[in-house]
Amino acid sequence: MFKGHGGNIKHSTDHLSHSVNSGSGRMGTLDFSASINPLGYPEKIRNIVCENFDDIVHYPDIDCAGLRKCISRKIGRSDDEIIVGNGSTELFYLIPRALRPKKGIVFQPTFSEFAEALKNSHTEVFHTVLKEKAGFCFEYDKDHFQDKKTEMVFLCNPNNPTGQLVEKAVILTMVRQHPDVTFVVDEAFMDFVDEPERHSVIHDAGAIRNLIVVRSLTKFYGFPGLRAGYLVAHADLAKKFMEYKEPWSVNTFAQYAAMVALEDEEFISRSRKFMFEERLFLFNELSNIRGLLPYEPTANYIFIKIDVNNMTSLLLREHLLEDGIAIRDCSNFIGLNDKYFRVAVRTRDENMRLIAALKNILV
Repeated sequence: MFKGHGGNIKHSTDHLSHSVNSGSGRMGTLDFSASINPLGYPEKIRNIVCENFDDIVHYPDIDCAGLRKCISRKIGRSDDEIIVGNGSTELFYLIPRALRPKKGIVFQPTFSEFAEALKNSHTEVFHTVLKEKAGFCFEYDKDHFQDKKTEMVFLCNPNNPTGQLVEKAVILTMVRQHPDVTFVVDEAFMDFVDEPERHSVIHDAGAIRNLIVVRSLTKFYGFPGLRAGYLVAHADLAKKFMEYKEPWSVNTFAQYAAMVALEDEEFISRSRKFMFEERLFLFNELSNIRGLLPYEPTANYIFIKIDVNNMTSLLLREHLLEDGIAIRDCSNFIGLNDKYFRVAVRTRDENMRLIAALKNILV
């Protein structure tokens, strides 16, 4: 049995929004390819959007001042260290555009937009592929940073699609030993992690000049259609980023939604409890299916290796689509082959439907 975790995906195939949605879509497809909170969004989001719908005639707050203050209270950092974006992806592109690094390192397999963001800023991209025999676990090695051209590193924690976690102490040691390298840590799925305090460096980002943390507000809180994310960085860096950031990128309703979601402690507690229980159930069920080797999950998805010769991730995806189920074929991630796929953790009934379909195909 492999020990590991789940992840994210390339934007062009990440969310099959043109044909499926987070539940039963227009084509009746149950979407396990997009890792969004299966409980949906807090009901308070619907209420605040409806109550303030007439604000559609006004421009949104260009500085996202209310939301930044809300995030500031939540994470214990100053609001001048926080920038809100139209989802985390906007911020991934903003960072290298403002800092213009000569060379960037991306640890693979991981979210494809890191490399795309670097390329978009004409940065040389070096892919460091993590070893399958080590379970795709990240291990800090000083040799990774010997090239003096290396000025930026992207690290996903928990990683996407493998879901592997890196300890907070490891990240901070690495960041402090390489002060001339800017480390961008994607914590999009950290809210789903069992012990986030052991792994998250969000509380350190504003105090360390070469550490930037990016968070999504749409995966855990279930509103990817509105788009909201934020970064935390040293105030000097945040000020520089604002010189390069497009204005008006976060709409009014996204700001309202994020503010009420962040303060909905009942929803947060219920979502975490549900996820801890349901991902263990799904992991155990998948572990009992012949030909599947799931990595132990830490977030809201499970990374799985196919261990039979006559099945590939693409073929399995096609078979499951015939049953009205979509999974994430991971064969196009750098460092992976056609034996890997990922599934989101959904509700019990939906997970049982996936399990039954997989058994029918593989057993």
